[in-house]
Amino acid sequence: MMRSMIRLLTLILISQAPTALARDPATDVYFGDLHLHTRFSNDAFAFTTERTPDDAYRYAKGEAVAHVGGQSIRLSTGLDFLAVTDHASFIGVLQSFIDPAFAQPDHKVVKMVRSDDPMERAQAFFEWSATLRGGAVDEIFDNPELEARVWREIVAAADRHYAPGEFTTFAAYEWTSSPDGQTMHRNVIFADTEDLPLPFSAVDSKNPEDLWSYLERQRTRGLRVLAIPHNMNISGGLAFQLSTWDGKPFSAHYAARRTWNEPLVEIVQHKGASETHPALSPNDEFADFALYPDRTPPELREGTSGRYAREALLQGLRYQAREGFNPFEFGFVGASDFHSGASAIEENNMTGSYGPGFGSTPQLRRFQERPWNDTPLTTRSAGGLSAIWARENTRQELFDALRRRESYATTGTRIRVRLFAGWSYPADLVGRHDWVSAAYAGGVPMGGVLEGAQGEAPRLLVWASKDPESGNLDRIQIIKGWTADGKTHEKVYDVALADARAVATDGTVAPVGNTVDVATATFTNDIGDAHLARLWQDPDFDPALPAFYYARVLEIPTPRWSTYDAVSLGIEPPPQVPPSIQERAYTSPIWYQPTQNSE
Repeated sequence: MMRSMIRLLTLILISQAPTALARDPATDVYFGDLHLHTRFSNDAFAFTTERTPDDAYRYAKGEAVAHVGGQSIRLSTGLDFLAVTDHASFIGVLQSFIDPAFAQPDHKVVKMVRSDDPMERAQAFFEWSATLRGGAVDEIFDNPELEARVWREIVAAADRHYAPGEFTTFAAYEWTSSPDGQTMHRNVIFADTEDLPLPFSAVDSKNPEDLWSYLERQRTRGLRVLAIPHNMNISGGLAFQLSTWDGKPFSAHYAARRTWNEPLVEIVQHKGASETHPALSPNDEFADFALYPDRTPPELREGTSGRYAREALLQGLRYQAREGFNPFEFGFVGASDFHSGASAIEENNMTGSYGPGFGSTPQLRRFQERPWNDTPLTTRSAGGLSAIWARENTRQELFDALRRRESYATTGTRIRVRLFAGWSYPADLVGRHDWVSAAYAGGVPMGGVLEGAQGEAPRLLVWASKDPESGNLDRIQIIKGWTADGKTHEKVYDVALADARAVATDGTVAPVGNTVDVATATFTNDIGDAHLARLWQDPDFDPALPAFYYARVLEIPTPRWSTYDAVSLGIEPPPQVPPSIQERAYTSPIWYQPTQNSE
């Protein structure tokens, strides 16, 4: 009886797997942040963040909000959508301690929170975080009535700022499982705001499969919800371990649950990139981007395995070839993960990833001098963005696009990128006025699955247009992964190059150049191209072998946020980070799946 029920649930989950977009070319791209913390996150409040969800939404829409010292800050260009994702574990508790009427004014944590010294206030973070790592829970944190009230306030703020067609908000929170300091965090995104349950936190369970059960229960109630893992790069290998939480082998049922509950992963944010690592991709010259120091205790680290998305995608293909199911089939998004209540993702306008006591420009050196901080602020990135191709800027349409994985991640830039794959795209497709409509009609977009083999390699159409406020484009690359004879393989193809460059006979490409003036934190767009496009066919295609393809688009070098700050402060740029970076975008993959009669 139980086995029959499990088989039935597996079939239901598989039947609900993401499908290709209906043949409607009327999609546009929307940029936003699906991971931001306000004062209701206990770590953010401990690090002196006072901004509320209302402040966060106003800032994201392009309005000015107050900053340290009385000045105001604002984005140069507002976002299209935002999800405030405050930590569910004892949500809003620390900020409640500043209330003069709080009943335990002499408690040590209350005194920390009320201190005028930001360094002392920050110690409240450790008291809270100890509970997330398996320590005993101090009863002062346990206030279910407060947590319910704060959650209602967060949801209400999302509704107050939702303007369908103009600006979309999502009710959301972060499930923060940190067993032994290893990061297994997920952001839970609801498409609805009516009759929402209380958040499921790591206090309830540290097992992600229990979180999935919570999500599945909500769907039986008619709610639309998904989870997005992040910071796999500092997970100590737990993010993509090759077994279930309790050490059992994967099954088709497990793979279906994982794909449906977590159709996306966040591969770039202020704590680095989780695409790949030089140790895993030694032949990828751009694999060393935004590498963030692993804070996992050394005794729990197992090299780089289990921590990066490309390796997981490859392992998924290996399971597909060997077992007939894929436990790692996901698309990409990016985010800020800022704990400042402001999605300040612009390199030349980055006002800090934490509160005013820990992250605004005048405090940079003080932040680095903290004895308990082994990851100086300057090693952090300026965050990232999610880009979503959808029919309109509404909760329904954006959520549906996330569900089908028609999304991509950027490092904060607003590069526009499309990726399609089909069997019979005509050679002149790139130049046609109706190329988008034809690409949908004859193939699948990013996030889709291309099935069968029709005599020759599939044709991938990739198109990119620069961010009007940033650098020109350097190149478009296609990253391919496949499995053969039980082994995984990957290859990076340079398919479109700016400035009429070509791939040399040895496979190398001349650098695009660098116009950055470090002394003034300026650059010129004298190099690179504003647009790149290519209809490309895989020269190494084998119709019998499953594969994935995703596009990576690079800009020319531009100043890093730390260089902008150094010029503003009149100091030398920090030596531990490069003065310039190449902003980039990563599309969700397209999977090729052979049919049984493929040769």
